[in-house]
Amino acid sequence: MGRKGKSLNFSALMRASHETLSQMKGEGIRSVVSEFSDEWKKVEGQLEAVEALKKNVDVPQDVEEKITKIKADMTKFYRYVQTNYGLEDGARGWSWLSYIPIAKPAITTLAPAACFYLSMDKWLPVYLMATVTVIFIIWTVREQWVVDFVNAWRGTHDAEVERYCKRLRSFYDVLRDFAALQNQLRKARTFDVRSILEHDHSARQFWIKHFGASKHSVQTPQMIEALLHVNHQTHMVGKQTIQLVYNTIANIIDKNNDGFVSPIELLDFLKYFGPVRLCVTRIKDSLIDTPERGASSSLARRYPWFTWRSMDRQEAERLFSLYGSTGDFVVRCSSKGGFAITYMESKQVIRHIKIYYEANAKAENGVCKPFHLNLGNFSRSFPNLSALVRDMHAQLRQPFMDPETVAHFSVCGQYFQVQAKLFTQKKKFIANTFLGQYFDTSSDESRFPRGEFWNSDAGHSKENPIFLDRDPSAFNVILNWYRYYGKLYVPEEVSAILMEKEVQFFQLPVTCTRKTGVNGEPTVDFS
Repeated sequence: MGRKGKSLNFSALMRASHETLSQMKGEGIRSVVSEFSDEWKKVEGQLEAVEALKKNVDVPQDVEEKITKIKADMTKFYRYVQTNYGLEDGARGWSWLSYIPIAKPAITTLAPAACFYLSMDKWLPVYLMATVTVIFIIWTVREQWVVDFVNAWRGTHDAEVERYCKRLRSFYDVLRDFAALQNQLRKARTFDVRSILEHDHSARQFWIKHFGASKHSVQTPQMIEALLHVNHQTHMVGKQTIQLVYNTIANIIDKNNDGFVSPIELLDFLKYFGPVRLCVTRIKDSLIDTPERGASSSLARRYPWFTWRSMDRQEAERLFSLYGSTGDFVVRCSSKGGFAITYMESKQVIRHIKIYYEANAKAENGVCKPFHLNLGNFSRSFPNLSALVRDMHAQLRQPFMDPETVAHFSVCGQYFQVQAKLFTQKKKFIANTFLGQYFDTSSDESRFPRGEFWNSDAGHSKENPIFLDRDPSAFNVILNWYRYYGKLYVPEEVSAILMEKEVQFFQLPVTCTRKTGVNGEPTVDFS
């Protein structure tokens, strides 16, 4: 029995050693540092291209400010990676923290066997005492080592670097678009939109007719008004519907979110919803649920399952694996053109389906179907994205709401920024609170999330925050209640009587008991 147990432990040791060596060699596993290094080099190359362009063109002030901020953020990112991973010249250097995730499989595999082996040894108390003593000494002398070890074990640094990689990709897109526009401008002695829109006749005619050939960019509202006119959509009934369509187009077409639309942004927009004469109609039919007459809800709503540029395939898989449930789905833009559906078939299986878009598809029986699905033996076409999603309702059960979405609050003028996952934790005592209901991700019978946050534009940007007429110092205490799993810590500088009213407003399941304080003043106990 003893020899057999040792043999099994030795085999486990060999397997774990092989796994560890394979990971250290990078066989089949892409290091997050390598990914960061690749994204860094891409942005760095694009910055060099922009610097070369600046010698020949005048860079607008807003673009110059963006470039300066990008450089500052990149410096901050690099220092973080260098500190926590020992990054040297774009590659992983020697840092004991960087090898903890690599050694983790071996540790988790061998630890049970080692504990079992030592439990049969008469020197077990000595081993335990020595281990506790070593840990105590390290904690006393080098407390930061213990903190760094815990963070590395939990993958905290990897998650932060993944967020940095996402930011670097967005930096690359901004710089690439600027460089592409400037290169197009250099082809002509004076700006002429025909040189940029030469391959799209309808877009070229549209731009020249409404803005003129020499106009290098137009304000976003002006562009949307022109598109509504060309699409014969100026007759839309209802101020709320018009505003929703307007905001949806603005979010998509103004890629840089600077209040202006360039010819390149127009081309990119038409690549997904063109041609010009049909783009507004296709956006409205695909992305906006307009209730029929006599419906219980009279308000138009944007379908919650569509995300515009904020999620690529890699990011979707990460989010679904962390927060997804069976049947969750999202429709996103594909980097190769057209669209893609990501959905969770089961807890272990995440699927991606390509949606092909044919802008100039011909009508059949009076109906144009530009969205195509091709799944081997299954091939179908649809007039819009919403029809496609309805057809696949068996697989696509409920829209996936990203818990890492940043929520913006303005509490009596004081700005707060938190991730939505603070309020979406699947705990009953959180779900029944005011903010728990406001951020509720569960779907109703129409497959829309119940939480108001997901059905409106409020709170999704700093320019349009969720306004609360409450006390800012008390709101910080409320946020900490969510952070610390239902424990209410009220600092001395916050009035207990005021806090009682805030607890009642935010519907926290906290018992408030009034009593008389030391100085005879009324106070409150929270439990």
